[in-house]
Amino acid sequence: MCVSSLFNAQASYNQGKYLDKVAKVNAGISDRAAADAIERGDLQADQQRDYTQQVIGSQRSAYAANGIDVNTGSAGIVQNDTAALGELDALTIINNAAREAYGYKVQAMDQRQQGKLAKYQGKMNAIGSILGGMEQAATMAMSGGMMGGGGGSGPNLQGQSRALNNNPAFVRNY
Repeated sequence: MCVSSLFNAQASYNQGKYLDKVAKVNAGISDRAAADAIERGDLQADQQRDYTQQVIGSQRSAYAANGIDVNTGSAGIVQNDTAALGELDALTIINNAAREAYGYKVQAMDQRQQGKLAKYQGKMNAIGSILGGMEQAATMAMSGGMMGGGGGSGPNLQGQSRALNNNPAFVRNY
């Protein structure tokens, strides 16, 4: 078997392993980005809730300064609406963060699968290199290239082999 085939096989296998490791690192980065998106969303939602409370406080102060009862009537309704809209904004922020995190998690899953595929392809390419080298060695041996027997440059194992036709083990008797 050709030495170059062994080197190619080893290189293919190592490349597949390396790409798998790179994909796992990238997936870890995506996982951390997903966790960061959730944390940022929670923080921003809390900030939105604080802002809403400040707005409600300002509304109450303005109503009270004008002599309006802040807990009843239109003033109470406006404050309730402000609180509801503020909470809706906070929940929207959390939902957007969850969607962003989901995108990162899907990306991480895809990266892990790409790594597995690269590792598998490396193994298959290595096997192909070894088998190709074995085919070359067998072709050379049958055509006399390795064993000194005659036939010159010759045929391969894909059906264009004069050496196979001359070999009694492969000759068909019709």
